[in-house]
Amino acid sequence: MKFTNIYNHGIKNWPIEINIGDGQPTENDGYFFQSLSAIYDEIEDKLDLEDDWAQIIVWALFQAFHSESKILIKDNKKTLNTRMVKQSEIEWRLLENIKGEGWETLLLEYENDLQQT
Repeated sequence: MKFTNIYNHGIKNWPIEINIGDGQPTENDGYFFQSLSAIYDEIEDKLDLEDDWAQIIVWALFQAFHSESKILIKDNKKTLNTRMVKQSEIEWRLLENIKGEGWETLLLEYENDLQQT
């Protein structure tokens, strides 16, 4: 399965913009973004449990969006544009996730078709 197909399948579930102004610092330099987490939970609840690719890409997208939100909020930004998060960051997170235990079949099927620059 090619990354761009997986990405396109997953990103359509996410709004273009997410309010991150509700971000609150947590322990160990972390952040909790109520709106971002609520959107993730809503998307996850609607996913087909048999669609492993959908499950893994939605999680990778959430991870990348959360990481980007932490950077933006420290810059006093209040909105995350989900389409502006680098696909290479999302691809890296997806690959790290499918390298984990239990995802061996997906790892064998996976192909990174991003143009590396």
